[in-house]
Amino acid sequence: MWMYGVLVLLWAAIVRAQFPRVCVTPEGLRSGQCCPSPFGRAADPCGVSLRRGQCMPVRVDSRPHGPQYPHDGRDDRERWPIRFFNRTCQCSGNFSGHDCGRCRHGFSGPNCDQRVPVVRRNVMTMSANEKRAFVDALDRAKRTVHPEIVITTRRYSEVFGTDGNTPQFENITIYNYFVWSHYYSVSKTFLGGGEPSFGGVDFSHEGPGFVTWHRFHLLQLERDMQDMLRDPTFALPYWNFAIGGNQCDICTDDLMGARSNFDMNSISSNSIFAQWRVICESVEDYDSLGTICNSTESNPIRRNPAGNVARPMVQKLPEPQDVAACLDVSTFDTPPFYSTSSESFRNTIEGYSHPAGTYDPVVRSLHNLAHLFLNGTGGTTHLSPNDPIFILLHTFTDAIFDEWLRRHPESAIYPLENTPIGHNRDYNMVPFWPPITNAEMFLTAPENLGYSYEVEWPSRPITLTEIVTIAVVAALIVVAIIFAITTCAVRSRSYKMDGRQPLLGEQYQRYDDHDRHDKTQSVV
Repeated sequence: MWMYGVLVLLWAAIVRAQFPRVCVTPEGLRSGQCCPSPFGRAADPCGVSLRRGQCMPVRVDSRPHGPQYPHDGRDDRERWPIRFFNRTCQCSGNFSGHDCGRCRHGFSGPNCDQRVPVVRRNVMTMSANEKRAFVDALDRAKRTVHPEIVITTRRYSEVFGTDGNTPQFENITIYNYFVWSHYYSVSKTFLGGGEPSFGGVDFSHEGPGFVTWHRFHLLQLERDMQDMLRDPTFALPYWNFAIGGNQCDICTDDLMGARSNFDMNSISSNSIFAQWRVICESVEDYDSLGTICNSTESNPIRRNPAGNVARPMVQKLPEPQDVAACLDVSTFDTPPFYSTSSESFRNTIEGYSHPAGTYDPVVRSLHNLAHLFLNGTGGTTHLSPNDPIFILLHTFTDAIFDEWLRRHPESAIYPLENTPIGHNRDYNMVPFWPPITNAEMFLTAPENLGYSYEVEWPSRPITLTEIVTIAVVAALIVVAIIFAITTCAVRSRSYKMDGRQPLLGEQYQRYDDHDRHDKTQSVV
């Protein structure tokens, strides 16, 4: 097992957050302001001297959330991130980042005005060298301490430490931060006082924010890896999991790791991912003691695709027609904007409804089915990003979301309120920094977010009703053709008979020459 050079988080409490290392000084925390200068100048917050941005109050969503969360005031993720910081950089133009020192995704150059292509491709179409480079980049991200972000190990009332002047924050690697962010968003609300932790809260699933939260989650990792590699064109590939059958086509040693020959639940030792260790595994301690996932690594990744014999329905992957049907669902989300919503594109792509949109409590489809198919670390919500297949699965899910936005612009309406907590349109997504709302990710990617997909979408299969309709129409056409042919044949025979009756023929030919007043007269 590798040593990653990350400080071990010894213990933690109920409130968690991640912020730029430069902001977590005693002064910064007490002021509630995180507006550093990209140039290290004390009097130049957010690069205001060069009009990169300015220090502004954090805006938080004040609209009501749904009834799923009844513990208002008990969780520091509420009204994120106001408990920790209330002022942050608001960047101008194509500048971005916690200090406006970076370029917006898809742009580069000193003034962030040079477009760069960031194209997400099917991982199965990549060359051997491209696959190797991607795997190596992931492994490097697993071992590289994040250059900007640290995570707190204490609730806010204790964040200054026992001496009141030692902020309780720790380092974490780029990839482990990706895992930690996901865990943080799904963790239970610790109530203390002997009460069991409340599990009916999820800031990234079972609500409209499922697609927007995971979109930014991927975007943040992609940006971090671009910076790590010093390659602004680096793009996360996707796995088209809608191939049907019970074979994991990306589970090979040149990609995400084949199955071990010695343990069906493990990854082949020929894969670099066999050496990875997971974080955020001690869920019972988190829930009972109010502690938090930290960067302490524990066990290997577990994976046994199609191996869950107790649930046959999750032993095969989604079919291509499932994606086509999902893309035909015309409404983005429907009340109660939860995992029980019906005729909802979001609930359908998330996988709580049939591919055509009808809610069924027994069904697991598309995104959910792909996770459960992996049958191991990747099928457990709080652990799933530890398996790097998570990235490829969610980039394809995001591609479907982006295609839906393109096909249904008139239906792309994100609910303002009464969604599960964290999912309202203007809620700052937990735990991302700088604050970013669900609405800011509810846009087509190529035009607004700086990346695009190369993907061919399956056509929708013809339904039985459509087959019957086509058959009836075809039969009517055949009957019409036969009638037309028969009519022509009769007329042709009649014309031939006309040739033997010249007097009658002459009378008919002269009929049009008669005066209008004579047209009622008999031709006989």
